[in-house]
Amino acid sequence: MSFNLRNLRQRDIAIIVVVLSVVAAALWYFYMYQPSQDRIAELEADIQRLETEIRRGEDARRNLPDLRLAVALLEEERRVFLSQLPRESEVAALIDSLRVSAEGAGVTVRSFSQGTAQTNVQDVRAIGFSVSADGTFVESMGFIDLLENLQRFTKLNTVGLSVTTDESDDPGLNTSVGFTVYVFTGADPGER
Repeated sequence: MSFNLRNLRQRDIAIIVVVLSVVAAALWYFYMYQPSQDRIAELEADIQRLETEIRRGEDARRNLPDLRLAVALLEEERRVFLSQLPRESEVAALIDSLRVSAEGAGVTVRSFSQGTAQTNVQDVRAIGFSVSADGTFVESMGFIDLLENLQRFTKLNTVGLSVTTDESDDPGLNTSVGFTVYVFTGADPGER
């Protein structure tokens, strides 16, 4: 039996055309329409992400003059701060003035030693010190107050007090104080 298109009736041709149309529609849907919809959704998500980035960039651009001003102010504050720090070569004079101040406060310095301290600031070195002194309560508190009121390049770390005599209203104390001195090690900060 051979197949001949002339023998097909109009109804058979219509069924074949409908079946081919359905197959073509399914192929078009799965291979063209659906991938296009997925690509459109992906592009819309990219557009949203880029619009968000554009808004952030525009906000940053608007804030840029304020940020530049803030950076300039911070650099000036840093320069002023560094110019107030003593030089490393001035530490001996600082220690000598501390000894004189201790005598002026009425305490006797028993020991003075240098330790280590940590710092992560460029052009600044931290030098740790500890001092032990004897004096009355009033004298010792005056000495600690003197250390606390040093310029901002000095920071108290530890304070230890122990009573040596408890016979009066102003007992004798052994005082031990640990403090850090920050010194400038870089080029002249005023030249920047």
